[in-house]
Amino acid sequence: MTDTQIGSFIRDCVVFEDDTENGLDFDTFYGLYISWCVLGRKIPIPDSAFKTALELEGHKPIKENGRRIYPGMTMVGPAARDYVVNSVPLWSETEADIPASEIRQQALASIA
Repeated sequence: MTDTQIGSFIRDCVVFEDDTENGLDFDTFYGLYISWCVLGRKIPIPDSAFKTALELEGHKPIKENGRRIYPGMTMVGPAARDYVVNSVPLWSETEADIPASEIRQQALASIA
């Protein structure tokens, strides 16, 4: 049996947990795939082809609150770290206890 790009990606980046209802939504799964491609210098396939390739590998999503979820899947490895670092928004002034201007002042004072 020949190895597929999607098969390699899944082996490198995903672990399966049968005892959980959690999983990866399609956008996260595809984003993880893009990170894996970038790190491995591979050319990614479009998201529609990715969905088809997952189905050919035997991975079918369930619908949950209008989103496609791949149950039992958790991301791991370097591509997971890359995806998280590059996709999680930084805090904003409205989410911080300290205003951004005060943080800037403290940072400037610490390097002066």
